[in-house]
Amino acid sequence: MADRKEAAAWLMALSMIVTAVFSHVFLPKPLAEAQARANTPLEQLFPAQFGAWRLDPSSAALIRPAFEQAKRFQMYDQVLERTYLDAYGRRVMLSVAYGRQQSVGLQMHRPEVCYKAGGFHIANVHAGEMALLGRKVAVTRLFASMVGRPEPITYWRLLGNELMVDEQQFKVRQLSLGATGAIPDGLLVRISSIDDEPAGAYKLHAEFAQAMVQAMSPAQRQRVLGW
Repeated sequence: MADRKEAAAWLMALSMIVTAVFSHVFLPKPLAEAQARANTPLEQLFPAQFGAWRLDPSSAALIRPAFEQAKRFQMYDQVLERTYLDAYGRRVMLSVAYGRQQSVGLQMHRPEVCYKAGGFHIANVHAGEMALLGRKVAVTRLFASMVGRPEPITYWRLLGNELMVDEQQFKVRQLSLGATGAIPDGLLVRISSIDDEPAGAYKLHAEFAQAMVQAMSPAQRQRVLGW
């Protein structure tokens, strides 16, 4: 009887060890390169001044964790918020969010989602392109508005080091990586301005982005655009 109990105890212990090993091996893990990217502060990727653009002295650069609920669910690891001003007095806002883990159930909110949650009316969400350094970059554009604040928005997203064209591609790539047990990181770059004429604002966003990317090093561009 004692031998049976001892054998059962050993069997249970062995079962626990096997379970722990399988859990460690097959548990989805962040990509190794994502861990390295997570150690780079966003402020090191985006120049504080470039071309005709300078940081707006009335709006200090700010890197902070996302709001408490997002932080609790590990949605973002870093957020960079800046307002730039040019010699003509034009202002452009840059907001960048980085999340180390972009799983199917946990990912950064797109502007059309988070702005709506913030009480904005969302209109004319559509795909667009910007020519940056002679290459076409797929972006999403939309018009967010509330009383006294019309805000045209241009943004793009990276999953890992790949620029995602649209939400469908994002989901497919996310699922394919998840099937291999890998969890990619994600970067969302949002450019916006206060303007009630979206067409002109989108041209300004493209002008701003071109100057910004031109001032980046190849390593910075690779991180921000995937090329």
